[in-house]
Amino acid sequence: MPKRILWFSRHPPMAFQILILKEIFGEDMVLEHVSENEAYMNAAKIVDRITVGKFDEIVMVAPLSVIDHVIRLGRYPIKADVVEVEDASEATFSFNRRHYKFIKFVRVMRIEMVTEDL
Repeated sequence: MPKRILWFSRHPPMAFQILILKEIFGEDMVLEHVSENEAYMNAAKIVDRITVGKFDEIVMVAPLSVIDHVIRLGRYPIKADVVEVEDASEATFSFNRRHYKFIKFVRVMRIEMVTEDL
């Protein structure tokens, strides 16, 4: 049975990202991009969308606070691990005149903030 993956981002996945996800989850995986309206759901509605849609995985581009809440509700999202690069020739993709290199997809298990007094 093919893996069902929800792509939770305002932007659709890039072709290279789809290819990588197929390598990970199989050629027959089903990837569904959320609608523009759904891209602004809160964490509880995101988890409901995963459950109702019977998705096996969710790839998220969202604020860390939303990702943290999704984790606290029992789902462990996938995110793209990327780094910003100065040289466009090193970039996998560019957005708003900034250049980024895709490293890999990772599963987010916990969001943790470590602070110190000033």
